[in-house]
Amino acid sequence: MSYQDLHYLVLQVAGELLRKGPGWAQQSAVLSEVARRVPNGANDERIQQRILTAWHDLFRTGLLSWGYNIDNPDAPFYHVPESDPKRPL
Repeated sequence: MSYQDLHYLVLQVAGELLRKGPGWAQQSAVLSEVARRVPNGANDERIQQRILTAWHDLFRTGLLSWGYNIDNPDAPFYHVPESDPKRPL
């Protein structure tokens, strides 16, 4: 799986879980689900590190931000930042 494919998968899973609510919009839920979907992701440390890199890149590039709401303001919770009122979620 290419890095671009992995990056897209991590973002896709983050979006799916985010729509389920704060109990799902958490780092461990996303990482576990991505590892489950990637062949050998649950067993291969190198693949797991690639998943972690893709996850951290989503925050570094501003596609995701830490915290879900005021009651859950930090990691492991996350949200999609709204930089433009028309930005799709």
